[in-house]
Amino acid sequence: MAIPAGSGFPARTNSRLDAFLRRHLASEVYDAIRAYEPCIVASESEKHTLKYVVLSDRLIYLTENPPKSIRRVVALRDIVAIDLIDDYPEFLSPQHRETNQHIRIIYTTALKKECEKSKGVSKFLFPFHHAKANNKKVKEEHNGPLFWRGKETRNLNKSSLGKLLFYKIPYILVSLVLQLEVKSHTVFFCFCRSEEKIKHFSQLKSELFLKDNTLRKILCLITELKVAAQKNFILKRLFWKTSDLFYFLVNMLHQYLPESRDKSALQNKSQRADELMACIEIIQTLGLMFRETETESSRLNTLAAKKGALFNLLVILISKPQIPKSCPVFEIQLVADSTFVEMSFDAELQKLILEYTNTATALLYEILLVSQQGNLGLRSTKFAISWMMSFLQSRPPIVTFVASIVKQVVKGLSASFQLLSPSQTVLLYQQLFILKSCLQYSKTLAEYIRNDYSEEFRYFIHMPALEKRLPLCYPITQPTTQLFHEVLKLVGQKQCVKC
Repeated sequence: MAIPAGSGFPARTNSRLDAFLRRHLASEVYDAIRAYEPCIVASESEKHTLKYVVLSDRLIYLTENPPKSIRRVVALRDIVAIDLIDDYPEFLSPQHRETNQHIRIIYTTALKKECEKSKGVSKFLFPFHHAKANNKKVKEEHNGPLFWRGKETRNLNKSSLGKLLFYKIPYILVSLVLQLEVKSHTVFFCFCRSEEKIKHFSQLKSELFLKDNTLRKILCLITELKVAAQKNFILKRLFWKTSDLFYFLVNMLHQYLPESRDKSALQNKSQRADELMACIEIIQTLGLMFRETETESSRLNTLAAKKGALFNLLVILISKPQIPKSCPVFEIQLVADSTFVEMSFDAELQKLILEYTNTATALLYEILLVSQQGNLGLRSTKFAISWMMSFLQSRPPIVTFVASIVKQVVKGLSASFQLLSPSQTVLLYQQLFILKSCLQYSKTLAEYIRNDYSEEFRYFIHMPALEKRLPLCYPITQPTTQLFHEVLKLVGQKQCVKC
């Protein structure tokens, strides 16, 4: 895809195409465009023709060069499988064939009008071949278009490219499968122009930075920011354009995690519950800002500029929040009532701890994706996953955090034979991704997992248990199954650490 400009907005490499897209797409669709790139199309109706592939947050489009019309090709939610194919495209030179990786993406179409015009096509294949040449080829096969994408490999081997695309597609599917459960997310629209969104973002940021804000006021503003970013991708770009808001949110977390700087919260369970709810909202907002922003160069710039904030964030995510051990109860006449109030607060805090752990797991997964991309040389070596895991294994809380993930996986696979919900499936994928990173890139954590949890992997964490709980209809089922298999394989190995 096209490399974004330094400002964090889509690369304006083709002003004519950009102006065409602005005129012919609704404002909320245009604002959601992630990237566009030229390609060569070959089909039954036309030979080699230069066109453009346009990627939005929900659809892939195709338009001519120069652009005259725009056609929807596939909805991202319709992707059902991804495979790595070991072959060579005939149209490339022998030198370029050696640097290509054939990726086949299979999807079912849900675009009714386009389907009627496409001879009732029910499945398309999209192999992307990475080459050093700056070109692409697309041809018709099985009544569907095939894309061969040319791009400079930057010394990547086939294995690295395979891993990258494998993680990229599950990354999309993770977001899509959540829409099965939270359907309101699929209908978020905002019909205001970009200028109004920028003004809204600036206002929110200014109010957040006010010194006399209460925790409740900050929570309301962060919630408003999160909802706005869910509706409009532009707010994510604006978030990463400068580092001040990222630093502010991490600093907010540091005030309350793993323990509160306000000593009164160490005894007041109600106050601690409010703090934890605010922290959960902040972490969810950060996770949203990381999601689907890998093409934004400003994100890496912000993370590099605030490495100290990133270090603090990582430690916060793997640390268990501290909660009060006792809470004095005043003006309660009956002991039974006092005990009931105490138990209610304890139950609420435990529920918040679990929600926090799951939310922290999701954000850690997003950060590891950043390091995975850096490890493959696509952006920056500053965030290589081996470097990230080396830092994490040096932090004492990581052992407890990894133990909690293993226990949650065991509980999720053995608690009952009910099918996992969409959110549970996404969480399982994120947990497995973290476990795989530990096993693959940290010798210390790999040995810990194998030595301390061999029985769990033998009796509870196995493929039949997963198959009983994982619905086949979820888009993320196949990637989760593959990732599960890789984790089991790594657990059974003795020496597999790459760092």
